[in-house]
Amino acid sequence: MKSRFLFHGFLLGHRARLITGLLALLAANLVQAKPSGAEIEPLRVSLVSTEGRTESFRAALAKTLERTLGTGVTVTSAAKNADGTLSLASLRSAHAAVFVRGPGPLGDGDTAELRSFLKAGKGSVILAAARDKWDAVPGFFPEYLGAEPGGRFADGAPMSVINLFPHSIYTDVTRFETRQPMLLWHKLAADAQLIMEGTVGEDTTPLAWVRRRKTGRICHVVPAESALFSDASYLQIVANAVLWSDGRAIPHAQPIVQRTFMPESYPGSFAITFPNGPGVCFDPVRGGINFVWDGDFVDLRPRWLTKQGEPPRIFGKVFYREKAWQPLREGAPTRDSEFRFRGYALKAGGPEFHYQIDGRDIFEAISANAQGTGITRRFRVGAGAGPLWISLEPQTDAEIALTGLVRDGDHATFASASAGEFTIEIRRKSGAAPL
Repeated sequence: MKSRFLFHGFLLGHRARLITGLLALLAANLVQAKPSGAEIEPLRVSLVSTEGRTESFRAALAKTLERTLGTGVTVTSAAKNADGTLSLASLRSAHAAVFVRGPGPLGDGDTAELRSFLKAGKGSVILAAARDKWDAVPGFFPEYLGAEPGGRFADGAPMSVINLFPHSIYTDVTRFETRQPMLLWHKLAADAQLIMEGTVGEDTTPLAWVRRRKTGRICHVVPAESALFSDASYLQIVANAVLWSDGRAIPHAQPIVQRTFMPESYPGSFAITFPNGPGVCFDPVRGGINFVWDGDFVDLRPRWLTKQGEPPRIFGKVFYREKAWQPLREGAPTRDSEFRFRGYALKAGGPEFHYQIDGRDIFEAISANAQGTGITRRFRVGAGAGPLWISLEPQTDAEIALTGLVRDGDHATFASASAGEFTIEIRRKSGAAPL
């Protein structure tokens, strides 16, 4: 069995560790999920499992989280009531929970605790959800988990290949292997983003997916055999999933840049996704950002699997969109200018694009804000023949802040013909909540 990382259209084998390390250095300026300067509470996690021998898993997970965060972490196992059912009182103070298969039968009070937790917007990491362990939550599989379990996949044969699709949950993970027989999961919800897939022969099955919902973030990992509870790669995946589900920054996570086919864009556009969002589509033909969306990444598998697949799917809600042809112009806002794309480089925090407007050099660096609710576009411009104008299209769900530019209606100008800098910040409006 082989594990594969699918990244930039290539399969990364033994070089995965080297490439991951280089990208981590390029993105040393980490994106924070919480507001900068705000005090972040030490992480509290509740481990909920009816399985035996999970104490060693709890201790190993706590150790992995502490090593990853470098701060105090508390991982508490759900205690048992006198009748043998689980007590879920620990969910009240937990930021996130890890459910191994499920909580099993519950009394009325603990059923209420579970339902309250699932509605509270807290993070859930579920390992190998079992149908008979979630009777306390009607409709749990289709409505919350976003999939239905079926029979044994490939008659219980071990995976020949496991594909790990780009996601910050795989930060510091270079391989993942298991010979555990899997269930076949089907009826994935439209917003369930597949991040791990298993293959036997020509058949594939989902092995992990994530969902961003108004009631919280969910990550489901299908493999959960007991041998994995002491596997370093598996523990790192679960630890990162806990951080992601709670909306916390994953140390060493870096932006992912893919040049591909994007919806409503010219071929060769860029899909840029920051570890805690948002995602950006930059179109080097139109000459600007086409749209910005909430979410982790795009589903590029249609283009990876066939040369004529459908455009990638975007998981999340678009909150900013541009359509004007070549929005940056020199001399006057309506003057035709020659736009020439020159390339891009990966910088700390995100990519920097290089293009020219009538021969005038423009360097545009894109990074995510501290809250993951928007982006900052930093422009370095060379000397030119006149002022630069940029169109600012009306937005319903986004607000724009300018630094170094003077706004004039639906345009803004950098009045100097000399070299200089300016900044455009795009943020989702507070009332425009993500999906």
